Amino acid sequence: MSSVDPSHPVITAFMAEASKALGRPLPAPKDVFAFGGGAKNPVLSTELLHKAIRGEKKATTSWPIPSPLYWSIGDLSVILDGEGKPGAVMKTTEFRECKFRDVEKQFGLDEAEGSYDDYRRGHFWFYGLEEQREAARKMGVEEQFGEDSWVLCERFEVIYPVWTPNSEGGDSELRAMKKEKEDGEKVDV
Repeated sequence: MSSVDPSHPVITAFMAEASKALGRPLPAPKDVFAFGGGAKNPVLSTELLHKAIRGEKKATTSWPIPSPLYWSIGDLSVILDGEGKPGAVMKTTEFRECKFRDVEKQFGLDEAEGSYDDYRRGHFWFYGLEEQREAARKMGVEEQFGEDSWVLCERFEVIYPVWTPNSEGGDSELRAMKKEKEDGEKVDV
């Protein structure tokens, strides 16, 4: 399940803000999460969030695969920053289940974590952390992450905030967003 209840007041307010900015009502998110471990690795989580907002990160890998899967193609999720604050709304565009050894090179590159080898090393490291193994055990998965582990390869697009490069090098909007978030509420993850 989500790391945060999608009906949490902070999430509901963020979705209302996104709906207003996009000029259309948005359904409630099916998932709320942070990339890269959230509060346990706040710098990485925020960096990956920013890459997703800029359109550099377009994919994510999940292990173990939740059963039953509680979101599907077309559903929305809220991505948290490393401090637990809502940072973006993403829409799932594609799913593929496969063994980790069979993850396509382009998918690994679309995770925006460096080379394909960097992607693979990073996932072995992350899913080998004790807290990730404990989370897997809580989902009924006893084996350790490895080449034969089934993973969910998910492609997505960020629909809010809408990021546009500008004449100041493209990151000033992210800096402004980060400043606004410093004053915002956070969600405990």
